[in-house]
Amino acid sequence: MLNDKILSHSMNKSKLKFNFLKDSKQAGIWQYSAYLSPLPNQFKLSLNEGQTPEISLGEVILKREDTNPTGSLKDRGLAYLISWAYSQGQKKMTLSSSGNAAIAAAHYCQLANLSLTVFVSPKISSGKLAELKKTGVEVILSERAVSEAQKFAQQEGSFNLRPSLCEFGPEGYQTMAFEILENQGIVEDIFLPVSSGTALVGVARGFKKMGFLPRLHLCQSTAVCPLAAKFTSDFEREKVSLAQALVAKTTPLKEEVLNLVRSSGGTGWVISNQEIQIAQKELKEAGIFTSEEGALAYAAVAKARARGWSLGKSVCLLTGKKYD
Repeated sequence: MLNDKILSHSMNKSKLKFNFLKDSKQAGIWQYSAYLSPLPNQFKLSLNEGQTPEISLGEVILKREDTNPTGSLKDRGLAYLISWAYSQGQKKMTLSSSGNAAIAAAHYCQLANLSLTVFVSPKISSGKLAELKKTGVEVILSERAVSEAQKFAQQEGSFNLRPSLCEFGPEGYQTMAFEILENQGIVEDIFLPVSSGTALVGVARGFKKMGFLPRLHLCQSTAVCPLAAKFTSDFEREKVSLAQALVAKTTPLKEEVLNLVRSSGGTGWVISNQEIQIAQKELKEAGIFTSEEGALAYAAVAKARARGWSLGKSVCLLTGKKYD
């Protein structure tokens, strides 16, 4: 654990750097294998995910997860989860997704010739659906994608890749924390767009392994905000959000997510479509073309400052690329 005296002085915090035991012979997230639950090397699947750019824009550091191989942070989580399932002898996979996870899973399953059936909402963006169909996996449109995927997996003896259901779902996301610490040293606030909360749990676990936890800012939309609404009621509901990937109305990780945010001293932010549009315009003007979910988290940074939060060294996750 880090010394409390180190954490109590901003000057020391900003200068403190972390040296990790990295295996440069391995690809992607597996360079940090020393800090992940062990897997035999022959099962480690990678598309060289991770090591995403961290760029400063104003007073915030943007973690460009939209530059991952298939375009989102889902690459990290599914690189580990599919590798783990593969190591357990699983040959058939099933997944419900709003789009990004399905695209990532399709590419990682291809690496090991694993079959994959994905269930997605008919409301999936046309760009994501087109990208998914290019992979050749079986795509089933369903208004009840989560429950239908679970039923299908049980009937077909297929492994359900829904990350929030598996203890190893958050595992690969820890590597975002390791990279941030390695590149930036101590950071004090981190803003994350949240759906099921799997990535937030993974990031938090990664930081905690290194002995501390920055303030976690859980960011959701005015249309779907079951977790963020536990922290604030100062918003007006909207029927539909521009951040269409943040769809989880329930999650098995609810209590863990809420406990992590509270124990970190962080909070939840609920962001409107107008705030997303303003943030996305500002990002575009800086030459950054990213998803509405990333813009939502960036908008939360501005909202936090406007509400009087004294933010320290801050990181905002841009979680996926923009699709038409």
